[in-house]
Amino acid sequence: MNYKAMNKKIFLLFSFIFTLHCLVSNAQTVKTVGGAGANYATLKAAFDAINAGTITGVISLQINGNTSESASAVLNATGSGSASYSSITIYPIATGYTISGSLNAPLIDLNGATNVVIDGRVNATGSAKDLTITNTYTGSGATASTLRFINSAASNTVKYCTLKGSETSTTSAVLMFSLASAGSGNSSNVIDNNNITSDAAGRPVNALLSSGTLTHENSSNTISNNCFYDFLNNTVAFASHAISISTNSGAWTLSGNSFYERTSLVPYGDVEYDAIIISTGASYTITDNYIGGSAASCGGSAFTKTNAKNNAFYAIYLNVGTSAASSVQNNTIRNFAWSNSAASDWTAINIQAGFVNIGNVNGNTIGAETGTGSVVVSEGASGATFYGIKIAGPSDCENNKIGAITIGTSDANHAANFYGIIRSSSGTVTISNNTIGSATTANSIQTASASLANAQNITGINNSGGGSYTISNNTIANLTNSSSNTNTATLGSVTGLATSSGSPTLSGNIIHDLTTANANTSSTNTASVCGIAVTGTDAAKTITGNKIYNLSNTYASFSGSLIGLYFLSNTGSNTVASNFIESLSVNAGTSAATVYGIYIASGATTYSNNIINLGGNTATGIYGIYETGAASQSCNLYFNTIYIGGSLGAGASNNSYCV
Repeated sequence: MNYKAMNKKIFLLFSFIFTLHCLVSNAQTVKTVGGAGANYATLKAAFDAINAGTITGVISLQINGNTSESASAVLNATGSGSASYSSITIYPIATGYTISGSLNAPLIDLNGATNVVIDGRVNATGSAKDLTITNTYTGSGATASTLRFINSAASNTVKYCTLKGSETSTTSAVLMFSLASAGSGNSSNVIDNNNITSDAAGRPVNALLSSGTLTHENSSNTISNNCFYDFLNNTVAFASHAISISTNSGAWTLSGNSFYERTSLVPYGDVEYDAIIISTGASYTITDNYIGGSAASCGGSAFTKTNAKNNAFYAIYLNVGTSAASSVQNNTIRNFAWSNSAASDWTAINIQAGFVNIGNVNGNTIGAETGTGSVVVSEGASGATFYGIKIAGPSDCENNKIGAITIGTSDANHAANFYGIIRSSSGTVTISNNTIGSATTANSIQTASASLANAQNITGINNSGGGSYTISNNTIANLTNSSSNTNTATLGSVTGLATSSGSPTLSGNIIHDLTTANANTSSTNTASVCGIAVTGTDAAKTITGNKIYNLSNTYASFSGSLIGLYFLSNTGSNTVASNFIESLSVNAGTSAATVYGIYIASGATTYSNNIINLGGNTATGIYGIYETGAASQSCNLYFNTIYIGGSLGAGASNNSYCV
């Protein structure tokens, strides 16, 4: 007997059986949904068949026509009851199909479902968004949504769809990431390349909302390359958001999305509006998003809100934890025309709490590096503030660009304020290599009101937080306070960099072209124009290598102070060294003003190797270095270079002093 030949035949037989088994095991079940002759009239009917075990394995559901869902299409987890599938793919076979319903419930409910792909492209190829999924319910039902992830629905993908909704509850959304009674939460899902917007029936309160369960958090979801548009609700008196991650969630990635309004927004109530707001968890990645305009990538005309109501705005708001760093990189916020009926703050990036790296890898852009008016905010009353980046947590802030910003008021008596970067928390942080304003464009940042009856302030970088921190190599330039207030006691000002607490190292900053035209007569850190204002007696401070020039107050009868560097500190060991200060000017006709290169208010400090160049043809008094002689201070002045030149003019009698 030929055993070799027999063994070969047996091997071939088993190989054939194994191959046949694999083909059967991986065979795809294809069913049609909607349209004439479809296997199932609705998506709910198809999901019911899967839940009952009628369809199993690798499943494809082809959308063959429009469907009208009269109840939620609920897909259970595989292994739950009779459901048994390894993956499910849903896609249209022609353009223009819609899955719709008006339900006080989820239209599509992924109830523990995994490995589901909803692909809006025809035959799941190309790049067109050919499938619309919409819930037209306009009520405030707590569970109304277009698509809900619940009970640890995980590893699902929704892509290339147009997702619409009209719910008006604060606890629901077009896309809802909900609770879980077990498992790892509604996690590792991907929402990519979709249009997420309102239905014609009405606008949702939330376009996307995550509200998870303790110990079963919604985590590691990716929201990428989507267009969120016409997403703010303007018919109810609730805060409205594009993305709201509110409880028991963490470690999401929000990347490459665009947020915009295609038509002018007329609000119903005095509510807060947010593009991205995160109030839980840690380790978020927010990168490459565009917020503003009327088209993707901040394109088209301005994102416009009328002054019908008074609405605070946050483009990115984080109130997160410190267990792991979150990251905010390379986002663009620009092309806005925002008006308020009264006074509400407008904030581009707000770190309410948490450990967040802001631009340390790739800086964010707020407004534009050149030009003017990329973001224009108009207030209806005094007291509102524009914040570029507001930090109340241990967050580094680097490489960001904030410019082409105008904030004004509808009444010349009112005032509006500006802070480029403001930090109020304690800790060791770095604020470096940021640009506030523009190195080349005049009036890049403007507080545009005349503020005839109120103090109006503009500050490039402000720190009131303690600890040991570094503010270095920033450029603060072309900031204009348009105040023309004639009241000498009204302390309107323009300041390049101000600190009032902690132990800072301020080094290598370039501050130039700060201007105003008001009557403020303060000679302290609240002077009308000040390059760097340092106060706080809690710790020693180091101020080195900064360059300050072209500061001016053009008020015709100005009698106040213009200060390059104002310094007030403790009796420890402070250092002010190698700073360069020049070209501080007031109106040529005024003789009652005073110009200070360095104003020493208090503090035991060594001043060395500073270069100060002041003068010009002005009748005002000039001090290169002015030391008040306070009893608490002991100052050393070494190797400073001071030049004062120019002409007082005929009849002028003010003195000039190097020291």
